[in-house]
Amino acid sequence: MDIDLSEYMGAYIDGARENLDLMDKRLLELEQNPSNIEAVGEIFRAAHTLKGMSATMGFEKIAHLTHEMENLLDKLRNNQLAVTPPVIDLIFETFDILRTLVDDSINQTESSVDLTEISAKLAAMANGSAPAQAAPAQPAPSSQPPAQPSISRNVASAGASHNADIAEFGLSDLELSGLHEAKENGKHVVLLKVSLVADCLLKGPRVFMVIRAIEDCQAEITKSLPDVKDLENEKFDKSFKMILNSAQPPQEIKDAIEGISEIESVEAIDLELSDLSDSPASATQVAPAPQPVYSAPPAPSSPPAPVAAPPVAAPPPPPAQPTYSPQTATPVSVPKAPTQPAIAQPTPPPPQAVQQQASEEAEEEEKEVIGITQLITFTLAGETYALEIQQIETIINLTNITRVPKAPSHIDGVINLRGEIIPVINTRRRLKLSEAEKSPLNQIIILTFEEEKVKAGFLVDSVKEVIRLPETSIEPPSRVSESVDIEYLRGVGKIDNNIIILLNAHRIVFDNPKED
Repeated sequence: MDIDLSEYMGAYIDGARENLDLMDKRLLELEQNPSNIEAVGEIFRAAHTLKGMSATMGFEKIAHLTHEMENLLDKLRNNQLAVTPPVIDLIFETFDILRTLVDDSINQTESSVDLTEISAKLAAMANGSAPAQAAPAQPAPSSQPPAQPSISRNVASAGASHNADIAEFGLSDLELSGLHEAKENGKHVVLLKVSLVADCLLKGPRVFMVIRAIEDCQAEITKSLPDVKDLENEKFDKSFKMILNSAQPPQEIKDAIEGISEIESVEAIDLELSDLSDSPASATQVAPAPQPVYSAPPAPSSPPAPVAAPPVAAPPPPPAQPTYSPQTATPVSVPKAPTQPAIAQPTPPPPQAVQQQASEEAEEEEKEVIGITQLITFTLAGETYALEIQQIETIINLTNITRVPKAPSHIDGVINLRGEIIPVINTRRRLKLSEAEKSPLNQIIILTFEEEKVKAGFLVDSVKEVIRLPETSIEPPSRVSESVDIEYLRGVGKIDNNIIILLNAHRIVFDNPKED
């Protein structure tokens, strides 16, 4: 589906002016009351929206400047930097340049604005440490490297806390040695913290997009809290942590994830070898050292061992014996000792068989889990349809759709979603179902097609629920009603005797219509 961006210029102009006006008002409020952090947050969100809009339309200068502006505003809204008069002056200066660039984009003019100086000022101000906030403008000439300091400052701001974070992962010796090897080979070991917005509707797709961004940055997940499977199944609150082995610096990963919608905050900390070595996790793993007390008697093979019994009986910790090794408890003269060999005797042969059987059962269960598809169900013309949750970015209520001239008949128009221009497909019309008047109950499902770098909205009657459907219960779409165009279907599933029709989203979006 080829999209002519010039057709969406009107929506871009409206959105750009709206966000500039909002920034202007909040800047004036901030100048009157520097402690107004809510104003800082609104300016940040307006800059973020403007960045997305301009990037979509190809206005690179605006996207670059708003990104630099975001870095400073992010420090202000998180109280990592104080709102001082020099900071406010710099934001006003940036805003004036930004308005000039937006006017150029709207009027198709070129003011030949050089962003080098203002970018250096923003980077220098953002890189100022919190204690030196009284005179943040003075370090500007001497701290010009933009990207590296922001990473090291992330580490500094984490301070003592990231050691506790690492300990929380409970890294094994094998995982620690792998991370050490990665550092020695010049790679980055990154502690990643991601928080979603409080009202995030579909956390699973957000996790999927974060993992995709991590892979695009040539990084691998060493460990995740919660586990990746739990994250994909939305078994977490709104935040999660990961330890990554990355070929790219943390800032690249941070920038990639920040571009995902409904992400509230991202922290990427470049860990050093000392961070991994000092991790309390390694101390925890050495804790079972008391075992040598029980390995002292060198004759565990002879059960009577009368000579070895008295020395071992002298130490006072008999309660710990059953915990560590029921087999070595034999020489001890405690009354419990005679009963334990009896329990231990049938143990040698069966454990291997039982363990093997358990692992086989676990593998079968895992195969069953892998064969389950997670879907979002919705209604169309009285029937229940579904789309795979991995492709869904968000779901919104019906909003104003702007009609696009010369667009295919199945495209109702476009919407402006947080600065992105997204085409909306009339799903009833695309499937050749009976049409109906739009209702306040209607919703738009926003899908992301990563390979094609395209987003599209599906207009549906109403969204129902998230379900899990085994792949084995999905049949070919040959039994669906004749009113539905079968070429746009993936299959048909059944849950509790209810028919669910799975759509082939890719074909609906990208196939050329035959009769439209």
